[in-house]
Amino acid sequence: MADSNKTQTIEELRAEVENLKTARTEELLAQAEDRRQNEELDLLKRQKEALEAGNLPRGGGSSDSSPQSLQRKVTDIENARVRTWAYALGAYFTGPIFPGIVAARTKNWTPFWAGLGLGVVCLPIAFADLGIISSIPAAALGTCLQASKSQKKREELGIVSPEEADLLRFRQF
Repeated sequence: MADSNKTQTIEELRAEVENLKTARTEELLAQAEDRRQNEELDLLKRQKEALEAGNLPRGGGSSDSSPQSLQRKVTDIENARVRTWAYALGAYFTGPIFPGIVAARTKNWTPFWAGLGLGVVCLPIAFADLGIISSIPAAALGTCLQASKSQKKREELGIVSPEEADLLRFRQF
């Protein structure tokens, strides 16, 4: 009888230990979730304060201050600053000169090369109309590509117009 009491007591203790382990695990998971939510809330508060101050929101990591990430932010802002109407007029009236200047500033060479390539293809037609009509496709292609890139960067930065990108550029850098 004593052996059965000992066995019963051992089984009860094992079950109690398992219950305590389960309860402790659940408690630790709840604490970890609370800590994660608090960290996320702090990050969102910092981003809100940064936006209210007129700055780009910064993340919590140390990678935001690296030269590569700062250069990427500057490039993104430069892409967002491009005005579509100015690019279109510059591409039409100066050929590849103005798009080349914008490409060097934004480090976005695709619109430049696409417009230049189409301009070279349209070159035989340019002799017939003195380049008045035949220069439109090259300028339009480069403008469309640059406009889509600029709009994408504005959406990523959470801004609407190139003027807001100007403000970001000159407030931060």
